[in-house]
Amino acid sequence: MPKTTSKNTVSDNVIVVDYSTLTYYPWQLSIWGKIFSSHFKNSLKPEQFPHAVLLAGVSGIGKKDLALYYAKSLLCQSPKKNEHTGQVEACHSNLGDECRSCQLFNSANHPDFVHITTPEEKKVIPVDSIRELIEWSVLSSQMGGKKVILIEPAEAMNPNASNSLLKTLEEPVPGTIIILLTNKKQALLPTIRSRCQTIDLPLPEKQYAKPWLQQKGCDNSELLLSLASGAPLLALDMTQVGQLHVRNSIINHLLTIINGNTDPVKVAEELFKQTKVKKTKVHKNMPKAKKDTKPMFISTYDIIYWTDSILSDLARLAQNCDQNTINNIDFIQSLQPLSHRLNLNNVLQLSDLINKAYFEIQGQVNINLLLEKLMIDWKNCLK
Repeated sequence: MPKTTSKNTVSDNVIVVDYSTLTYYPWQLSIWGKIFSSHFKNSLKPEQFPHAVLLAGVSGIGKKDLALYYAKSLLCQSPKKNEHTGQVEACHSNLGDECRSCQLFNSANHPDFVHITTPEEKKVIPVDSIRELIEWSVLSSQMGGKKVILIEPAEAMNPNASNSLLKTLEEPVPGTIIILLTNKKQALLPTIRSRCQTIDLPLPEKQYAKPWLQQKGCDNSELLLSLASGAPLLALDMTQVGQLHVRNSIINHLLTIINGNTDPVKVAEELFKQTKVKKTKVHKNMPKAKKDTKPMFISTYDIIYWTDSILSDLARLAQNCDQNTINNIDFIQSLQPLSHRLNLNNVLQLSDLINKAYFEIQGQVNINLLLEKLMIDWKNCLK
């Protein structure tokens, strides 16, 4: 049997999934009806499910949780109609009659479910993983029902792995359903996309995302959604890993440079020192004195990302774009007057440098020199 995983990755953090609490999110109700509940017409007897489903959408909208709950419901031996939503779903333990299949799924030990993702410290799904998966897929179901395969992110399959999977999609195994997750649908082979039922998952509407974040204890849901480009799970993640504090520190550094109060080289050195701080997770209940005993960890990616974000906001403001397009809405009072002092040619040059930096930090590069160049060019964006 191929190696499976029960870990859910959000941003840089590995979070263990509690399979027993899986469900779809409020903004996914209509999507759920399309991918699962619609296959039950006037009774709980299912019609034919597609042999392969491709769930596509940006990161942070809950694709993985939806896919896992879809897998659980496909394997469920006694799906029931949810009286609150009217949708057919997997049976729930709170009803007191959870089936054996759901019990096994909840314990991450279902014999007819395999979850394939990138191996640790790797960026691609190798062909061997897909070949093992194909061998497993033709075996008989141990529970006497369907078999489900989840592959994510699908775009991480190397070319050989993609071609190997394609053969199975062209000649599907009866009773086996393949679920593919992707953040970049266009990165998949067109032949793979054409052999799947593709379901595009849109960004949630604020009427669903904001109350959900508020239920999670986020008082500044409007700002968080803006910074996360509308993705609720990424917004929540920002609060849990201290990303807002990191962002504020970086932006304040940038503003001190542009306002002529700080040498950009000194700022680069200070930021570089913080990239060397050992990363620790800050817990909400940790005493403040303990939180402040160590300098804040800031990754090189954070510096590049938030510089890019501020630069994009300034460019939009300089072009008189609607303020609804601005991500860093809490800094609008500082960015608005600054946008009229920019040299747009230098802004474009810095934008090119940032785009290159995203790739350079993946390899061998002198981070200190890269940050110095970044901060100096940022200073030179002024007219």
